Amino acid sequence: MRYAKVTPEILGKLKKIVGENSVITDPFDVEPYSHDETTGLKSFPEVVVKPKAKEEVAKLLSLSNQEGVPLTPRGGGTGVVGGAIPIFGGILLSLERMNKILEIDSANSMTVVQPGVINGNLQRELKNYELFYPVNPASLDSCTIGGNVANSSSGANAVKYGGTKNYVCGLEAVLPSGEVIRAGGKLVKNVTDYRTIQFLLGSEGTLAVITEITLRVVPSPSVKVDLIVPLSEITSIAEIVKRIMAKKIIPTSIEYLDSETVRITKNYLKDSPSLPEAPHYLLIEVDGDKKEEVDKDYQIIGEICLDRGADDVLVVEDSGPQEKIWKFRQSVRDALVSFSPIMVEEDIVVPRSRIASFLQEVRGVLKKWSLSAGIFGHLGDGNVHINILKGEMEDEKWKMSTSRAVEDLFNIAISLGGKISGEHGIGLIKKSYLPLVMGEAQLNLMRKIKRVFDPKNVLNPGKIFDM
Repeated sequence: MRYAKVTPEILGKLKKIVGENSVITDPFDVEPYSHDETTGLKSFPEVVVKPKAKEEVAKLLSLSNQEGVPLTPRGGGTGVVGGAIPIFGGILLSLERMNKILEIDSANSMTVVQPGVINGNLQRELKNYELFYPVNPASLDSCTIGGNVANSSSGANAVKYGGTKNYVCGLEAVLPSGEVIRAGGKLVKNVTDYRTIQFLLGSEGTLAVITEITLRVVPSPSVKVDLIVPLSEITSIAEIVKRIMAKKIIPTSIEYLDSETVRITKNYLKDSPSLPEAPHYLLIEVDGDKKEEVDKDYQIIGEICLDRGADDVLVVEDSGPQEKIWKFRQSVRDALVSFSPIMVEEDIVVPRSRIASFLQEVRGVLKKWSLSAGIFGHLGDGNVHINILKGEMEDEKWKMSTSRAVEDLFNIAISLGGKISGEHGIGLIKKSYLPLVMGEAQLNLMRKIKRVFDPKNVLNPGKIFDM
């Protein structure tokens, strides 16, 4: 598709809308906006604009639509599927300056935020009110709430608390036409507005630009206990998870890390927790308001783990060591990138009961194509991150081997009842694989929805599917 270029006339109109200092064209300053965290993928926008209010966003979208210039929304730029990369040039709309926490409403257990609010900053502010926003991606100190909503993100706490979709109660958004829409509000129940929120959740900035978010929050748990579980056999994992759930215990999180991931992260961090040598590790967290109940739950979990072949169960109850453990977990991706700047990142999801089978199949695929990977993820919700590491492999062999390995992994996951993405989204990187998981009728329905919202296809074009 051919799009209009950003002319000097259009540039002048952009400056009138947001102010001259909020329009960036110098290549050096534009470069950070030419990529997200996707390895090896970059495309420069012609201009970066940084609005501060929804009125400015509305005028920017209206101008983009009228002139036929593509516009790519961007939150924190932490995505790993190319969702925020402006592949057709045009305007890069950065929401970083719309970063205010507008309200914390303790009476209704709600908070209202602008899209550029950093996830971790919101969590820290809520602590002052003894409130808790449970969605905690590993990138929580750099990802934005707007990006979390646009990608329907999740995190380690999803086992007990769910993901972003479980907390969004209201949205304000701007359509490509420049019209502002609102859906929901500080409401726990609402079947009034045609489920508009669900259309925008996970739409990856292809339907509208989100400008305000109302989130449900919950009381902060007063007690947390972490268990570190080293394992020799991967086959034990599914049975451990199954038995924990059968005891009607819902842990906050059940995380998995393989030995390669732990080794690389230990070498990356100067101050990492002491972990015993093992091929596999589980990190299980239990939280609640009553210490005796949390103690009872973690003791039952520990017994289950030992009964099913765990080498040991290490109990961590103090906040200092707990913070070190979770810093370790949140540093995994950075460590892997430092070790191998070129890698292929997949976040495949399968039914929880099939997780051990899938992990075994993953090992077989990597061996088949002579590849190595750091494997980790959220076992409590069946979501596995497979980061295939290039290392010293020759470029041509790398491209061929990873392409075939990824397709093998996707087909195995689908055969087990899974999908090709659990939380990263589709973006640019995975769109060619969508036909593996949905038929043409469903793809065409999605295209029709896109045309209703964005008839000229100017908003984040080329993502999720081709029009």
